[in-house]
Amino acid sequence: MRAFQKVAEKIRLDIENGVWRIGDTLSSERQMAQQYQVSRSTIRRAWEELETMGYIKWDAFSPPQVINVPQWPTAIARSSLTQWNQTQTKPVSSFLSDLMSAAASQARFNFEIGMPDTSLLPIFELESVIRELFTQRTREVFSYSPTAGIDRVREAIAEEFLGRRNLHLSPDHLLITSGSLQALDLLSSLWIRPGDIVITESPTFAGALQIFRAHGAQIIGIDVGTEGVNPAQMKDALSRHDTRLIYLQPYYQNPTSVSMSEATRQALLDLAISYHVPIIEDDAYGFLAPGHSLPLRAYKGAEEHVIYINTFSKILAPGLRVGLIAGPPDLIYQLTQIKQLGDLHTGTVSQLLVEGWLRSGNIDQYIQAVRKVYAERIQTAKQLLPQLGFPIWGNPHNGFYVFAELPRSLSALAFHQYAAKRDVLFAPGLAFGTDDQFRHWIRLCVSTANPMAIHTGLARLSRLVKAYKDAPGSFGL
Repeated sequence: MRAFQKVAEKIRLDIENGVWRIGDTLSSERQMAQQYQVSRSTIRRAWEELETMGYIKWDAFSPPQVINVPQWPTAIARSSLTQWNQTQTKPVSSFLSDLMSAAASQARFNFEIGMPDTSLLPIFELESVIRELFTQRTREVFSYSPTAGIDRVREAIAEEFLGRRNLHLSPDHLLITSGSLQALDLLSSLWIRPGDIVITESPTFAGALQIFRAHGAQIIGIDVGTEGVNPAQMKDALSRHDTRLIYLQPYYQNPTSVSMSEATRQALLDLAISYHVPIIEDDAYGFLAPGHSLPLRAYKGAEEHVIYINTFSKILAPGLRVGLIAGPPDLIYQLTQIKQLGDLHTGTVSQLLVEGWLRSGNIDQYIQAVRKVYAERIQTAKQLLPQLGFPIWGNPHNGFYVFAELPRSLSALAFHQYAAKRDVLFAPGLAFGTDDQFRHWIRLCVSTANPMAIHTGLARLSRLVKAYKDAPGSFGL
């Protein structure tokens, strides 16, 4: 355990034991450095760790404040419930809930939340579907759904959605979920036990990391290069670790928008088959790929080794909360039994709305239009950021995000609070890493901003970085 992690653990225990209570302000950076006999930079990194875990909040100009005690303080009399809670509860980062708050923010330049541009939505088709649902199919709209999903909705997804990704599956291979996060949680509930090894890209989707950690997984990150994960590094990791599963985003991955080359995809599948390790393929951004592009699940031999997940949150609208898992029918049956325990079924209205849109006949026109728009926005940001002094990760050609590097003297978490108060939002990079290597990186979602807004917003971000670096008492590393 590194020095900052040891300090964070000691402070965490003090918070849980009631030494520090909600609303208390921690000792100053200097005082804590003296108390723990470490450098001030180590204290700042410990604070960042605690903020990621959801215990404290802090900004660049004042000591942290305790905002949460995920476990019962020892000062409370022990009942069986409090004892159970202390042994079972794991601290969970507030990252995802913070993102949801950002979705409602009125900040002028909101590059934080990853979502499609609502101005591009096929409103006419959706309105037509809604009118039909609420005038001709009212009884069905307000009824229960089978836990696995309404049969004809699964048929529409198989034919009109997955067919366009060159996946030819019958409905009994599909489970409709409440978004891709639920898909990941269901698979983790079935497969992961505390201590199991999960290999992911690094950086990768923060939501996946949170779910794997919540289930007790040990996560090993493999660096993302210009063509995706390095197969040689993957082979080395698989040879050294008894791995439970691999999680990959082959196309326009979150947070870098890098895509794997065909050779990389094939090499990774071959490794998974050779080492008998299942792959969870997250294809949330695959709709942006050219029509001839194949997801891993469509490769020869993948049907027994690749579990495919997707969502309508990126191609259509996140508020629908409709996702899917594609896998062998016996696996789908097991996952359905788990899903019914916590979520009887995905919302009927949302399922039927997705089906109506898929059957509208305009899906190809819509996908072609948004591909062009998002590619233009990525190219705008990709060209502008290096000119403003922000190196970017990889060479993305489409997608929602760019992963950009701040000056190494800056902490993205601390700077985030400074920038948010000045109308610029972004996602700090720490949440996307398997350890702390992305402390000075930020994810910028440019899918919802037109090129002019991207130019103006990123120029403002650059000015804020300069002002922040020059501010008296600002925290760096």
